[in-house]
Amino acid sequence: MRGGLFVFALCATSTGLFGQQTDSSTTRAVVPGVTHRRIVINSGPFRINVLEVDLRQPGVVIRAVRANDKFFGRETVSSMVQRYAGPGRVAGAINGDFFHIRAESENENNLIIEGALIKGVRFTDSPYDRFDAVHSQFAVDSANHPFIDRFMFAGEAILSRSRSIRIDRLNSIPPANGLVLYTSAFGDSEPRDSIGRHPLSLPLERVGQRGDTLIFRVAGGLTTNDPVSLRRGAALAAEGISRADLREIARSGRAVRIVVGLVPVRARLRTVMGGWPRLINHGKSVLDSAERLEGTTPSFSRDRHPRTAIGFSRDSTRLFLVTVDGRSESASGMSLPELTKFMLDLGVYEGMNFDGGGSTAMVVDGKLINSPSDKTGERKVGSGLLVIVPNLR
Repeated sequence: MRGGLFVFALCATSTGLFGQQTDSSTTRAVVPGVTHRRIVINSGPFRINVLEVDLRQPGVVIRAVRANDKFFGRETVSSMVQRYAGPGRVAGAINGDFFHIRAESENENNLIIEGALIKGVRFTDSPYDRFDAVHSQFAVDSANHPFIDRFMFAGEAILSRSRSIRIDRLNSIPPANGLVLYTSAFGDSEPRDSIGRHPLSLPLERVGQRGDTLIFRVAGGLTTNDPVSLRRGAALAAEGISRADLREIARSGRAVRIVVGLVPVRARLRTVMGGWPRLINHGKSVLDSAERLEGTTPSFSRDRHPRTAIGFSRDSTRLFLVTVDGRSESASGMSLPELTKFMLDLGVYEGMNFDGGGSTAMVVDGKLINSPSDKTGERKVGSGLLVIVPNLR
């Protein structure tokens, strides 16, 4: 064991969390402020891993990460941990947001990594939603204060004191009528047309920044042909009636000031990672409203699946990362009501669900410690959430 870390176990003697007999519960301190707990309840059967993080511990950082640090693609959580290059080191990690498994593995929700807004949408980019829904998202600010909210993207291009134009999305395919800003975080160029549409595009060159305002100048003419390169800064793309707005920006001949962010406005957010749906609000289950607010289906909530979830305590100082194994004889997975009950018993005051099923994975101290349900082993996923701690001396 490193640095005086300890291990202790409780075995098959008591009724504990979840109101059922706990057949075994093993707890160990990974590093100061980070504790791993494995719980086995044979009557489920449930195989649960919980990583508890003290957010007051100096040097602890909760960081979102994309697969291979790119906008598109997939990677295992184990690989994300292995290639992390600091500062600090990864004490633990779980898989994150739902992603388009057939569409280059793009995250479905807003995404902030180390304070930079990587993707911004007003409504969640999910192919399964029955209506324009806003899914819950987990966030942490620069002071390590956690939040769960249904954040929405807000952006505008400011042409003058009296004239601004709404930007509908950041680094996401334009809606039928909308204006999108693409930045270098998306890749080397705008997306190529794959659905028969040809957005009107305008290249921009970044020339500065004042606070939250990005300053660009027009760096070329309007085009509907090849995708615009993003290496010099950014591009605006428009569909439908928003093409008239983009032509106005191109004709302005001035610097274009662009402001992007998320609402509701919180303190400066360092991390944002989406999921679906919120489970707990102010210490009470809110599953009854999940279908109405976030578009969950009865079967998704009712059926048992492997699950990944996150939550925090009433005083916002303790963060809980949870995985539940499933789809095997020894591990059934959980329904969302079962998962919610377990997290409430754990002490979660605000909690939500992340991507699950074959995506569920938890890595602790560099090792995969749960049992993924895919026959091929750990699944490559679109994103992960890392718990970073200072290097041991």
